[in-house]
Amino acid sequence: MWKGSTDKNQVFRVSHGSSQGWGEPVQINRRPDTKMSFSKYEKEQLRESIGILTIAFTLALSDGLSAVMNEPNILIRTLPLAFGAVMTGFLLHELAHKWMAQQYGCWAEYRGNRNGLYFALLMSSFGFLLAAPGAVMVSGRITERQNGIIAAVGPITNIIIALVAFPIYLLTAGLEQPIALIGELARFIVVINLILGGFNMIPVQPLDGSKVIVWSKPAYVGILIAIFALAMAYWNVPLIS
Repeated sequence: MWKGSTDKNQVFRVSHGSSQGWGEPVQINRRPDTKMSFSKYEKEQLRESIGILTIAFTLALSDGLSAVMNEPNILIRTLPLAFGAVMTGFLLHELAHKWMAQQYGCWAEYRGNRNGLYFALLMSSFGFLLAAPGAVMVSGRITERQNGIIAAVGPITNIIIALVAFPIYLLTAGLEQPIALIGELARFIVVINLILGGFNMIPVQPLDGSKVIVWSKPAYVGILIAIFALAMAYWNVPLIS
């Protein structure tokens, strides 16, 4: 970050990825022509990250590659859960960052961390998942407040998704198939979004919480309270059966 002597309220924030692991470097002098514009390279990065993460989540939820080899039918249950987790907890979270940054006139594009994706795939084959799939790279002249808001919309998106999925889970859990599968998917979407939203609010760089708390401690606490309250509701509200 850089602050000019005549621009005390402005922060020049430049993020970029190297050609190893994170793909092509960002173009810091470029601005999007329209809101939520996507370059061809960014679309390729998103497709790659979604594909690898979905496979990784599927293997992790299936207790690893050996379990899948012994019982391939397990994929019928785990693949929808994995895809739901990736499309909500990961993709919509990152797109929220991108959208907000572009509202402030910044250049913002997703870059996948190929090394992190391959590591996630390797770990998932043993039945657990550690993932650093990538991030939205942002460059532009923004204030500390704007930087905090760009960071905050990611976890807020996770909260909204969990709020939408929660009543679906309550109404469909315990019913007969195939409706029960919808309930299980909704339940998993609630859990994964609360976990990812809470994890990203840890106030340590480069996580979102480190930027939100610098901008506004009340906003930081408010987001944490929302995540905690929804988690308590999930654990304590009785199911309708």
